[in-house]
This record gives sequence, structure tokens and C-alpha cells, in this order.
Amino acid sequence: MRPDKILPWLLGAALGAAGWIQGSHWRSTSPASGDGELEAKVVGLENEIALLKRENESLRSLAQGGGEVHVDPALIDFTEEALGMDFKSNPQVHRVAGEELRDRIVASIEARYGPHGLDSRQQAWALMGLLTADDRFAPQLAATKSVGARSWFDEQSGEGWVTDRFDPQSVPDQAALIRALGRILLHQHYPPAPGWPGDEAAMAREALHHGAAMAAENRYLARQALATGFTGLKENTEARDLMESLPPFVRGLATFPSVLGLPRASRLMDQEEFRGALHKPPAITADFYPDHEGMEFNPPPLPETPGNALLVESAGMLGLKLWLDSMGEEFPKLGDGWHGDQYRLFATSDVASHLVWEIRFDSAKTADTFLKAAGEMISALAGTEQAPAPGEITATPENRFLALARSSPDTVRFLNTADRPTAETLVR
Repeated sequence: MRPDKILPWLLGAALGAAGWIQGSHWRSTSPASGDGELEAKVVGLENEIALLKRENESLRSLAQGGGEVHVDPALIDFTEEALGMDFKSNPQVHRVAGEELRDRIVASIEARYGPHGLDSRQQAWALMGLLTADDRFAPQLAATKSVGARSWFDEQSGEGWVTDRFDPQSVPDQAALIRALGRILLHQHYPPAPGWPGDEAAMAREALHHGAAMAAENRYLARQALATGFTGLKENTEARDLMESLPPFVRGLATFPSVLGLPRASRLMDQEEFRGALHKPPAITADFYPDHEGMEFNPPPLPETPGNALLVESAGMLGLKLWLDSMGEEFPKLGDGWHGDQYRLFATSDVASHLVWEIRFDSAKTADTFLKAAGEMISALAGTEQAPAPGEITATPENRFLALARSSPDTVRFLNTADRPTAETLVR
């Protein structure tokens, strides 16, 4: 029998049992009973009722795919005070089995990009060298959010989730719930605009919201430390080991909201500018780097390409820095010279996909240095001993064709095509 069919019957049985226990309690309170015996009976009855309540919640979770979690009003009050706004409606927090959380997160990641949107990005990022052919972006990113997680916020529904191991009496679990409540509260007041704003704008908004919710969580932990002597969280070694095993691109996207979003939000939360920043969040990831706050996005135009455009997006300063991250300490600083970029994934047949990526820098000198770094990246991708010169086309073992070109004094073009003629056309 399905859980949703047996739930009413089981709930009725549970309520009947609770009523019988309560009746027994009334009878046991007659003057004939001794004080010690009465107290023991009351304790026993309370324990039985608590057990029934837990079983009742488990049944609801089984029938509904995750039971609704009671949120302590004190935690709601703290969240509202920390973020300076009130909930418009009661926050919805659900319980989910730990092994199911990652699947829910994967589904949420896939849904945010729309039909085939994530597939196109996965393909584009692989052609750029941000991912390998064996990487799977959604499951890898979902793992960073689910391994050892105490809570999670679903951007699609505006609701929070905790795992079935959530302990409402645990300070770390309470703090994690504060973070989820913070995301719900911000979502109620500043929901995402209809449609997809672009990868850069979505990442920047996520960083600001997640950073603000983390700041509220940290304030709660600090208050508990003063009030109860709570000494802090234990390191999640499982999550640490996972992060170390991931490609720099996935690791960088996963940690960006906490590494750069948290300090930005913490600085703004007690200022009048906080509401303004939430109303109009930064549109580019570069805005979160201290030396680039407030910079304008100036993307270079893309050249005309044959076939059908599958995706046009920006990797941003964050993406460029992560692209350079695998090349040693010398090159990632070049990302600070980013002034705008665009890439296009396009197809000339069902099996032939190509990518062109235009990156604008703050000066011709920075573009010169980047050409050297990008040449070494092409050499690594193609497995050649010598980096190609600008305009030179390099074939890979997979029969792809890579090239660099100087579009303008401050702009570099990166190509990864399925055939040599397409590369020859775009490298000119």
C-alpha cells in the first residue's frame, strides 16, 4: 500500500494512542497515588507521547517525500533581526533523507539553466578547458553542497531543506538552519527576476544572498559562543577531501559565494547600502574582488560564425581566473586585467560543435602576457611540446583544432573547432 494511502489510518491510530495515554495519565493523577509513583508515570507517559510524535513526523516524511520541520520562533526572530527584514510568510523547511539530497540538488542545478542549457554549458566549458571530458558538472557541484551538509536552500522553490539527521537541539544544526532561513527571507523580499539573467549575473546574485545568509549564521554562532561557551564547528573532512578532488573550475564556483560573497555581505549588512545592493545586485563576479568593485562590464563583440548558435555567455573574471588556475602561480593574476569576455558555442552539423571565446583586457601589455599563458594552455590540451604562436592552428589527438588570435590590441580570441577550415576562417 502506498504511504500516502496508509498515512490517514496511521495518524488516526497515533492520535488514538495518544488519547489513551492521556486518559491513563488523568487516571493516574488520583490522590491515591504517591507523589513518587505519580512522577514516574508522568515521565513515562511524556516519553511515550514524544515517541509517538517522532513516529508521526516520520510517517509524514514518508508520505510527502520529506516532512515539514517545525522552526523555532526564536530562530525566525534572530534571522529577521540579523538581516533587518521580516518574513512575508512562514518559512517552509522540509526534511529529506541524506542520500536523496544530492539528487534534489542535481535536479535544481539542471532546472535553473532550462532544457539543454546545462548540456551546452558542459560542452562549452570542456572545449574551453575548464572541464575535462570525464567531468560531470551538475553531480560534482551538487556534491559540494550535499556532502556533510546540514541544510540546503532550493532557489527554484524558495524553500529550505534539512537532512534526516538534523538535530534541533544541536547548535551547529541550528546555525545551518539560520543560513537556510536567511536565504528564504532574502528570496521572499528579493526574488530572482523572470528569465535567466546570464551566468555572471546569476552567480553574483547567489554570492550576495549566500554571503548574507552565512553572515547571519556566523553571528548566531558567535552569540552562542558568548552565551553557552560553544567552541565552534568541527572540520568536515569529507567535504574537504571532496573539494581537493574536484577540478579547479567546480571548486572555484562552489566556494566563490563563501570566499568573496561573505565578506562583501558582512560589510554591507549594517549599512544603508545593504537594501540597495539586494535590490540591484552586482551583475559581474569581478565586482566581488576588492580592487574591482564597481567596474563596468565591457564585453568585446563576437565575430560572425557559421551554423547555429547554441549558447552565448560570459565566463567572467571568476571563470578566467579559474581557467588560469591550473597553470601555476604566475598566471592567475592575469585575471585581474579582465575587462570583459563573451563566448559562443555553435554547431555546423549534428556532430560538429565549435567554440569562440573573446577576452578583453585592461591593456595591450596584459593581452600580450595572456597570449603566452593561453599558448601554454593549448599546448597542454593538445599534448604538444611547444606553445603555438598567435594565428597558428594546433590539432589535438581528438582531431580538434585550437588556435589563438589577436582581435584587437587589448583583445585575445581563443578557438576550439571541429574542423580546420572553421579555425582558419576565425583565426584571421
